[in-house]
Amino acid sequence: MKSTKSINQSESYLAGKHNQLNLFAAIDDLVTDENKLSEAERTAIEHHIITLRAAIARALWSREIYVGRSILDDCVFGACKAGGGNIVGRVIADLAQAGAERPGFVLYPLTSFGMKIPTLFDRSSSLRDWVAFSRAGYAVSGQQHSVKAAHERLCEMSVALGIRQRIVFDDVRHFATHATWLARNPLMLVRLTSHTGDMYENQFVYSLKIRTAASCLLMRHALSVEKSDPVEKFHATSNVNNWETLNIRHYLIGENLRGRPMGLRRVPMNVSALELARLSDVAAVISTDELSTARMKRLSTAIMTALKTVEQGYFRHVNLSSKDKVQKRLYKRFVTALDWYRQSFGSRINESEAVVAIAVAFETLLTDAYQRGVADRIERRLGLCLKGVPGVDSYKQAVLALYHARSEIVHNGSLGQQANLVAAQAAFARCFHMLISRLEGWTPVANEPIRDLLNDI
Repeated sequence: MKSTKSINQSESYLAGKHNQLNLFAAIDDLVTDENKLSEAERTAIEHHIITLRAAIARALWSREIYVGRSILDDCVFGACKAGGGNIVGRVIADLAQAGAERPGFVLYPLTSFGMKIPTLFDRSSSLRDWVAFSRAGYAVSGQQHSVKAAHERLCEMSVALGIRQRIVFDDVRHFATHATWLARNPLMLVRLTSHTGDMYENQFVYSLKIRTAASCLLMRHALSVEKSDPVEKFHATSNVNNWETLNIRHYLIGENLRGRPMGLRRVPMNVSALELARLSDVAAVISTDELSTARMKRLSTAIMTALKTVEQGYFRHVNLSSKDKVQKRLYKRFVTALDWYRQSFGSRINESEAVVAIAVAFETLLTDAYQRGVADRIERRLGLCLKGVPGVDSYKQAVLALYHARSEIVHNGSLGQQANLVAAQAAFARCFHMLISRLEGWTPVANEPIRDLLNDI
């Protein structure tokens, strides 16, 4: 890790406070102290500890190693008490020795999600009720109906994602006593490297990972159903022996350190009930046979690459608060567009609400700000995004008709015309990955970045 002037100053200052720091057993004792240090001295020590913690966090988080702030505070405090310089280097070396880079996971329940399954007497089918996307870093499965089966599936998905640490059944069973969804709901496992000390630490990371993984599933679903008939009702796990619950109050975190089984933590969801319902609602049916086709492999790769770019950009420019305000606004718009896109698939909304959601998703993705002539602008920019894609004219017609339907809903309160949601949702998936691919080599501009990105003269 490259040293800076502020890091050197903080390390030098804290090295000179070795004796004062050893008056305290833990950092909590330091920040609550009122007698041993003057307020000015305590404030200065806290400032320099935070400076080093922030530098370490930025270095680790930029490599997708999400060590929580509370853990970093303890590590920096311990290194300062030990005395000597190079505090940052010693903390990073200690974390590496503990295996902080080893991947763990977040396990989250889904609702309304299904995997295509074979008919009752079809013994030769290659369809499976779970699938892992190792490059994207997540796996999904239909419901398992028992804690034992859920544990076995959790182990299967973990291994498929390159997570090798043993997951103890008794730990999973203990978790399931307070989370009935484990045996009743479809499951999404997202690979990530996270270590936390406080209850809600790193939840912003988990939320972003889950949102992008759900978006990826829905885009795959949209692109598959536009070319084939929807899966029949009783050929999907979402409609067969499904006892899923909306009683979702916790998710399961797996933290992986060297020399011990996977550490499991049951963490409450610190979000509103509405956001919780939307986060878990992935109304899609995935067919492993369809995913294995050349067309879907090609499109899936493009979508995964685009979503990874947006996830990393959002984390860098929004969560880590970079000074690039243009890219901060841009990545916020991309993630907001994905949120509206996911909402358009909602299993608990009507067609009018779905039309409004997908229209807002397109407007957020393809415009820089509200101006007159939005419908024409979206149609034109959709054409620029999908230039060379077969069927681009039909996509443009579907999206334009949908946008007019959205206006009718907003002004009249009802949907009076047909809207091709399937085509519009597939068009968004294609448009999204084509637009994001243009970011490579692009020089950000402050004035109308989407217009500049698409070269919309």
